[in-house]
Order: sequence, then structure tokens, then C-alpha cells
Amino acid sequence: ELYSFEASPYARPVRELLCELELPYVLHNSGRTSMVDWVPPPVRDALNIVPASDLKNRRDLLRRAGRISIPYLIDPNSGTELSNSTDICSYLNDTYSAVDEQHA
Repeated sequence: ELYSFEASPYARPVRELLCELELPYVLHNSGRTSMVDWVPPPVRDALNIVPASDLKNRRDLLRRAGRISIPYLIDPNSGTELSNSTDICSYLNDTYSAVDEQHA
């Protein structure tokens, strides 16, 4: 599962890697709906700003992760949950590239 939105430059490499690795995933579109959504997560955390989004997917992500940070990956195969695009891509490559090479 991937919480993402089309315009996110951080989510794009994750979506591209999921496609490259031919991994099926459920996309939870989590676009921004208010000015608070544009404030980066570290700044929101530092200022104790809790976004109150109109979008169900953003509210679900806040409940699940305790913050809204895009992209957010949930791997149902391992239970792994990650929110940093670099960490997500490393995880996907480490976990699924090797699997693909073993079956080649």
C-alpha cells in the first residue's frame, strides 16, 4: 500500500520503482487540501501543528502513522511501514530486487 499524491516529488521515485519491480500495490491518493498540508512534516512537528485534513486517506494516514508524511509505504508481506522515499526505495530494492534476480 502506498500513501501518495501525483504532484509529490518524493513519492514519484517510489511509484516508479514499484512499477519497475512489477510490484502490485494499493494507492491511497492523499493530496493536499489546506494550507497546513503544505507545511513540511518536520516543521509541523516542531510547531506542534496537527493537520485536520478533509481527505479520508490523509486522516487514515495520520491515525496509522501519527503524522502525515508522503510517501508512506505499508508492505503487507512483512508488516514493514516506512515514510522516507530514500528508505522506501532502499527497502524495496533490498527486499524485492533480490527476489526478482533469484527467479531470473
